Amino acid sequence: MRFAPRLVVPKIFRLKVPRGRRGTLRIAQMIGRLIVEGAKDFYVRQTAIRIFREYGVPPKDRFGEVCALFDWVRRNIRYTRDIFRVELLHTARRMLELRAGDCDDMTIVLGAMLLSTGHPVRLVLAGFRPEKPHSFSHIYPEVHVAGRWLPIDATVRTRPMGFAPPAIWKRICELTKEGIQCSFKTD
Repeated sequence: MRFAPRLVVPKIFRLKVPRGRRGTLRIAQMIGRLIVEGAKDFYVRQTAIRIFREYGVPPKDRFGEVCALFDWVRRNIRYTRDIFRVELLHTARRMLELRAGDCDDMTIVLGAMLLSTGHPVRLVLAGFRPEKPHSFSHIYPEVHVAGRWLPIDATVRTRPMGFAPPAIWKRICELTKEGIQCSFKTD
């Protein structure tokens, strides 16, 4: 007797998020939670370790690990916008299956793989419109390596690791055991 493979349907949650600053911080909290949850997923960690091996990264080469994961996400995750007027957030595991998403999805998968292999990660929310200072229009991770925080925006294929898009304002969000702590920073 043959059994058909079981279709796994991803869980979908629909939430109403407030506008403005409160909404920005709520979405950042959700992204931070997805990164932390993804880092605990063995499949996400296993994928990161497989990437290290494929790229030939020697053990304990922390910078090499960051470079390999950054390059892999840039090459293998297609930037695809969300549904029109709908904010979608995918888990790290779902991103590894789907291999398509926007800046928040790429941040989740890259952040989770880094965190799962011992790399501290934080989030940067960037705003480009002076008339809307609390509505972020971009997010990317930073990783702590070689004694400093390094921007790793995998959505900008023409820019190297370390490039941070010029923003009018930024919020730096630290991932903590209690959740996420965001501070305001202007450039």
